[in-house]
This record gives sequence, C-alpha cells and structure tokens, in this order.
Amino acid sequence: MEGLGTPVSNLKSLTKDDVALLKQNGIETVEALIFRRRELDEIFQISDETAKHNKIRNAVIEALTLKKMWMVPADEWAKVEEQQIVLDTGSSALNTILGGGIHSMSVAEFFGEFGVGKSQILNTTMVLALSKFKDRTAVYIDAEKTFHYSRIRQIAEARGFDANEIINRIILLKPPTTEDLIEVIKRLYLTVEKRKVIMIVCDSLISHLRAEFLGREMLGPRQHALIRILSRLKLLAELYNIGVVTSNQVVAVPQATMTPFGDIRAAGGHSMFHNTEPRVFVRKAGVSTRIARIEDSSWLPPAEAMFRISEKGIEDVSTEG
Repeated sequence: MEGLGTPVSNLKSLTKDDVALLKQNGIETVEALIFRRRELDEIFQISDETAKHNKIRNAVIEALTLKKMWMVPADEWAKVEEQQIVLDTGSSALNTILGGGIHSMSVAEFFGEFGVGKSQILNTTMVLALSKFKDRTAVYIDAEKTFHYSRIRQIAEARGFDANEIINRIILLKPPTTEDLIEVIKRLYLTVEKRKVIMIVCDSLISHLRAEFLGREMLGPRQHALIRILSRLKLLAELYNIGVVTSNQVVAVPQATMTPFGDIRAAGGHSMFHNTEPRVFVRKAGVSTRIARIEDSSWLPPAEAMFRISEKGIEDVSTEG
C-alpha cells in the first residue's frame, strides 16, 4: 500500500546525503520533517553551528512552503480548504450544523456528561469513514476503555457493511498513562503515513490527565501536557489532511454563575478551548434522543441538532420507526 505524504527528496535544499540521513532517522516525507522539526538539530551532526542552522532553516521553510504553511496568499489557501475531507456523522441534522460533517485539518470536540452519546458519535463517524474510504485505516486512541468490538460490529452490520472488513482497518491504541499517550502521539505520524489513516479518534484526551495531575499545584504541568498533545494532533490533521475527533468530559462549576447549560462546562480549561474546533456540546433530550449544540467555532454559526442513538450508532430522529 502506497503511504501518505510527499517524499522528502522533493526538497531542493537537501542533498542526497541529507535525504539518506533523514530516512535513517524515520523521516521519509516532507510532512514528517515538519512534524519532527524540533529534532533536526540532533539529527544533523554538523560541527559548524551556522551551517547547520542554515541547512535546517532552509529545509523547514521549503517544506512549509510546499505544504502552503509559509507566506501563503489567501486565494492559495482557499485551494487547500477545497481539498478538505468531510466525514459523515450518521445524522444529517448533525452534519448540517457542522457544515456538512466533521472536516479534516482540524480537531473536532464533542463534550457532555457521561451517557450522552459522545462515543457513539465517534464510533459512527469512524465506521462511515472506513466504509467510504476503502483503502484507508482509522486510529482509535482508547483512554477510557470505551472501545467495544461488538458495538463497532453492530453499527457496521446495521448499516449493511462488511463488519470484518471495517474492523480489520481499525488500529486500536490503549495508552495506560499520560506519558504513554504523549509517546503514542509523538510516533503517530508513522502510522498515519504507512497505514494511510483517514481519521484519528480520541476517547478521551483528558481522562489520564485528570487522574494523574491532581491538585492546584499540578494545574500548570497538566495544561502543558494537554497543549503538547493537542498541538501534535492539530499538526497531524493539517499536514496529512485527515479528520481528528475527540470526546471530552465535563466538570461542575463551583460558583453561582451558571453556564448556558447549567452548572457544567467542558474539562481542560482554556488549553482545550483554544485548540479544538468545532466544539460541540451534547445533552440528553429523551431516552434515546440527544441534542448537539455548536458551542464554539470560527466559521460555524450557533445551531442545534437533534439525533438519536440506535443500533446504527447515531441517526436522525425522523428515521425512528
């Protein structure tokens, strides 16, 4: 299977020896060079610090230019946005408020109380993505033990897909600690490239952080770790034009001032708020029905959509019965 990415040999600022050195260190594409740019200083063992600095600077600038991430006219970026992939959530109502579905090149966040269906949205979107992109795979980062083989099979079969074929293209990662989660994401570019990943599912990013970084004195280190994780995921999404979607927990608001939805808000604070888009709040509306609201987006207007949870994952309420 041909992988994702542009060969690093396309960079004119690098010699054949430079390319060979990068490949020896696991950097075979332009995207990988950008993703691991902070490590280039150690990879290029050049005694002349000025020469090394210039080599790395020129290679990175050329790579960023090639990926339309350096001094890009707005009309050129418009062409990049046109190449975005839109992933079906399973509900046309939810797709509508999301501008067609979950867009690649960003990290979408669904947050809400336990049992509202966050994992069901993620699972359904993943199954539909794999059913559409037959030569691609999906990565499922399971930090809350929410991945259930039987549920994925049920969603796929209920929608008329070959469940085995879908399941065989899901790469499951279950990092037991925050340190492991950071290491997984640090290396994830290799999986994205080699296995042609179309979507990364994170359920959820905040779980380990909340369990391990306890107390006010650990707030700084926790937020720093969260930013590291989110910045890496955002970069993966943009570099490889893939979808990244995460679930998020909520916390109680210990003060009189109430949020628009009561005394809860998304976990992760401003570190989470500024690094995911769109941010979608999900709440219960009935036994199986749910309401999703666009909480924050730079380009989507505030809107709500109703959907229901069924054997198909999530679907429109109008399909009931």
